[in-house]
Amino acid sequence: MNAALDLDKMVPAWQALKSLAPLAHIECEADYERATAFLNDLLDLVRDDAGHPLYSLVAVVGDLIEAYEIDHEPR
Repeated sequence: MNAALDLDKMVPAWQALKSLAPLAHIECEADYERATAFLNDLLDLVRDDAGHPLYSLVAVVGDLIEAYEIDHEPR
């Protein structure tokens, strides 16, 4: 089932979420530090509870951090 995206609702929802959590491509060291601190806060709350409502958010933030680390790892 492919539901049509309601962009009129998605834009304000995305903006509201971004105001609460650093969920964007990590561009610099300051972004990285904010995302890492956010992940640590999430992990303190969620731990390893796969049933927690924020469990998938842990994976998303972890993926953003990992992508930054791969791109900025010393050669």
